[in-house]
Amino acid sequence: MNKTKKWFGLGVTLLSASILVACGNSSSKSDDTSKEAKAEKKTSTEKSSEKKSTYAIGDKIVFDKQAEYTITNVEWSDERNDFDETNPDKVLKVTYNVKNLSDSDLAVGVDIDLFVGGNKMETYPNTNTMGSISPGRSMEGAVQHFGVKGDGKLELEIKPFAAFNEKPAIVAFDAP
Repeated sequence: MNKTKKWFGLGVTLLSASILVACGNSSSKSDDTSKEAKAEKKTSTEKSSEKKSTYAIGDKIVFDKQAEYTITNVEWSDERNDFDETNPDKVLKVTYNVKNLSDSDLAVGVDIDLFVGGNKMETYPNTNTMGSISPGRSMEGAVQHFGVKGDGKLELEIKPFAAFNEKPAIVAFDAP
């Protein structure tokens, strides 16, 4: 009976040691995985910090796996909407190209804002492009009008409609 207890004790000890070794290996794999994840996150952060914060007319602006924009032209427009009652000082026409890099439809016409002297301007109801682009497709010559009141530094803020975690790209420019 004493011999049976020894064998039983030896078996329990070996089983316990095996479990501890298995847990120990799993933990180090977890640590390796978390180190890799941290390194990948750091690389991703470095890439996003490498992005320019301010762009110019004609620059290609890429939002990773979402969309690509290029502002092709900005100009003052004499075209007015007779039914609009806002009476802006001027109307700015922005023409741009957009490509959908995502796996879902991309809304067009709600992705650009104009700031004049730090103040957000309202869109102006002229012939503005509204709609969506299916994945992998592009649109050239999309148009957005803005009613401008006052003077100051002109900046377009661009961000895909559903890109909640993205910072907007700023396009600073002087209108002709």
